[in-house]
Amino acid sequence: MFAYILRRLAFAAVTLWLATLLVFGALLLIPGNPAQAILGIDATPADVAALEHRLGLDKPPLERYLNWLGGVLRGDLGQSIRYETSISGLIAARLGITLPIVIAALLLATLIAVPLGILAARRAGSWADLAVSAGSLLGVVLPSFWVGLMFIYVFIVWLKLPLPSSFPIGGWREPAKAMAALVLPVLTVGLASASLLVRLVRGSVLEVLHQDYVRTARSKGLSERVVLYKHALRNAALPVVTVLGLEFASLLIATVVVETVFGIPGLGSLSLLAISARDYPLVQGVVLTMASFIVLLNLIVDLLYALLDPRVSYA
Repeated sequence: MFAYILRRLAFAAVTLWLATLLVFGALLLIPGNPAQAILGIDATPADVAALEHRLGLDKPPLERYLNWLGGVLRGDLGQSIRYETSISGLIAARLGITLPIVIAALLLATLIAVPLGILAARRAGSWADLAVSAGSLLGVVLPSFWVGLMFIYVFIVWLKLPLPSSFPIGGWREPAKAMAALVLPVLTVGLASASLLVRLVRGSVLEVLHQDYVRTARSKGLSERVVLYKHALRNAALPVVTVLGLEFASLLIATVVVETVFGIPGLGSLSLLAISARDYPLVQGVVLTMASFIVLLNLIVDLLYALLDPRVSYA
């Protein structure tokens, strides 16, 4: 097991290194001069050259990549062009808003999807199954930005609930207002995620309930509750755990839209601002941070998978 963990850690490190190459290389391929784009078309060549020198853009790409990679390894992602401050500090502050949304949404999605998926599987073909399947399909096809706007209209405009329509300026220094501001964003991304997970849980449980070992357990006279919770759910959980890791990454990316709709100053809105301002160092930092979370979650899922399924080889 220890060797397996070491191999997975090495694989994660290589993946992150490749991610740095892709992030840096992709920005090199974008046409146009970043310094010219920042200063505008009226800037003189001398001003453009001075900004290129200040940003280090006049150095060869390999030297710039190695300098950036060295900073990344030291935990320093450089300076933001737009904000003229540490990118690491900016991302850390925005993660303090985005991560609670993602974690709460994933928890909400799991709490909704698991019981509804089990119910639909146990009563396959019934009205309950049809209702759950139709609801989950509706949740999948509706775009998150539209759902978010409808939530604003229904809960704030129509029902007049005292929910702020944007994140408080004081941030988490006003915890009650901050948590209230995150209710609708969490509902928006959580329900969308639950719609996908319900279908997965239903399919996974349904498949396991038709396995030979489940029929054997029933033939021994075990109650349906024992068959389900002791024998079936453990194996049905394997694909669900795998998708939960990937779903975390999807929710992290989905916040780009939801944070814009609700005026939340999180990592998603920061990435949009960085792209619109052509703040390439900040774009690199945000993308690499998201990639790091995805790699970390996949690593955790791989290790959980090995613990849940003894058939997984550690060799």
